[in-house]
This record gives sequence, structure tokens and C-alpha cells, in this order.
Amino acid sequence: MKFWKKCLITLAVLVFIFAVYLIYNIRSLDVEKLNKDVFVIRGVGGNTTVLNTSAGAVVIDSMTFKQQGKLIKSKAEQLSGKKVVLLINTHYHLDHTHGNPGFDSGIKIMSTERTLSHLKKLDSNSWEGDAAFALPNETFSDMKEIKLGDKTLRLIHPGLGHTDGDLIVHFVEDDVLVLGDLFFNKHYPNIDLEAGGSIAAWPDTLDKVLAIGASTIIPGHGETTHNDAVVQFQTFMRQLHEVGQLSVEQNLSLEDTIKNAKFNADQQYTEIVFAGIPLGLDREFVLTRAWQEANKQFELKN
Repeated sequence: MKFWKKCLITLAVLVFIFAVYLIYNIRSLDVEKLNKDVFVIRGVGGNTTVLNTSAGAVVIDSMTFKQQGKLIKSKAEQLSGKKVVLLINTHYHLDHTHGNPGFDSGIKIMSTERTLSHLKKLDSNSWEGDAAFALPNETFSDMKEIKLGDKTLRLIHPGLGHTDGDLIVHFVEDDVLVLGDLFFNKHYPNIDLEAGGSIAAWPDTLDKVLAIGASTIIPGHGETTHNDAVVQFQTFMRQLHEVGQLSVEQNLSLEDTIKNAKFNADQQYTEIVFAGIPLGLDREFVLTRAWQEANKQFELKN
């Protein structure tokens, strides 16, 4: 009895320590200034981008928690000196959308039609009651150009990849491209086959991204970079697709595919860590997803 009591006390202490750690990290936001009008905010979740325009501030992605959304809104208004007038979600995953309820009711929130559909179908419990206002309220399918004060934003759905609904944003005057999770810089990516993602299609989608020719690239996860890093990630995806195709041609099991894969494009790639906890997005995960897609061992959820 004393042993189990000690175990429960130890567990309670660990839960308390993690809660304190998480609260501290939620409130911790690091800002990278790219130029006088473009900023990247990093914290618990995917990268957030802020664009200052003469008509107000634009925020792209809102991280993981409502409290983070509030902090991001405040930080964006501090950096720009203006009210946030537009929030854009690059895709539906919680580390890019669950901060939405921290923004003001009535704000314009944009996404692709497929992203809104995924939020309603695959993440519906998060948008009930008071949070319902924070769903995207303006959508598009292929491309949308927005003139906002002195800035031009081109929102583009370039094709399948991370999901079937990801968008990218081109800040035309600033020559900056925000890619969301269509690009993980030196991190193993999440590949959401169940939401229409595709390793096979991803490299062609990245060809459309590279054709824009922007000088500065902001990934969904990782450091700000340039097109060379996107080309390397494209090589990563092509190799991953080849691994999957070979598993079909040679009738390889998942275990044999993981064990014998000729896959070396992931040098220096690391696993994403969420508040100190690895998420399981590692080499084995991406090889598993390549095998599952090639062998049709997954089920679309929406």
C-alpha cells in the first residue's frame, strides 16, 4: 500500500511539473524580424507569421492553445502598431489553428474550403459553443489575391502534400513565401494521408512552390530559409516515394521496408518536440507512411 501511495505521489508531482513547464512554454514566444513589416513568431506549435500593412496586421497560423492566440494577437499588434484584421490558417492541424479563439470575435479568418471541411469533420469537438466563431469564415479553392493597404497577398492551394487542403501565402512586395506544413525545414514531417495528404504528389506540389521564386521561405516548422532548403526537402519526399514504390514492386512487408530502406535524404533531420515531449514524427514514421500510401493501407477520413 505504501508503494502505491508513493507511486501516486510521484505521478502527481510529475503532472504538476509538466503543467508548470507547459504553462511557461505556452507563454514563451520568440520573435524573428525579417524586415520592417514581416515577423516570425515561434512557440509551442507551428510557426506563426505576422505581416504589417497600412490597413492593419495579418497573422498566419495561431499555434496550439487559446492563450497562445491571445498572446500572438497582442504581439502582432505590438510589432505592427495596428489592429489584427486578418487571420489565415494554412491547414487544419491543432498546432496551427487552436489559437484562433484567442482572437477577436468578428475577425476575418481565411482558409481553403478543404481545411474548413477538415476542421468541421475531423476536429469538430474543438469548435463547439463559444469557439465556433473562430472557424474560417471565408474560403477559396485554388487561389485568392488580397489587396490590403500597401500590401498584396496571394493565397494559393498548390496541390496535395501534407493534407489535401494546405495553402501557402506569398507576400508580393516583401518577396516572402509562407509555406505552412508543406515544408518542414530539417524536421521529419507529419504526412496526413487520412486527410488527403500524399507523398507521391508532394514533390510536384513543391515544383509549383519553387516556381514562385520568392527569396525568403518561412516553413511550418523550423528556421526561416531559402529555396535551396525546399529543394532538399523535395529530394527527401522523392526518395520516400521511391521507398514506397519499391515495397510494392518487391512485395516487402512494412518491417522489411523500414529495415532495408535506401533512404539517406534525412541527414540532420530531427524529430519535432512538443513542450519537451517527442511527437513520434521520426524516420520510422515517415517510412511507415510511405509503405502505407504505396500499399493503400490507410483510410480517408474526410
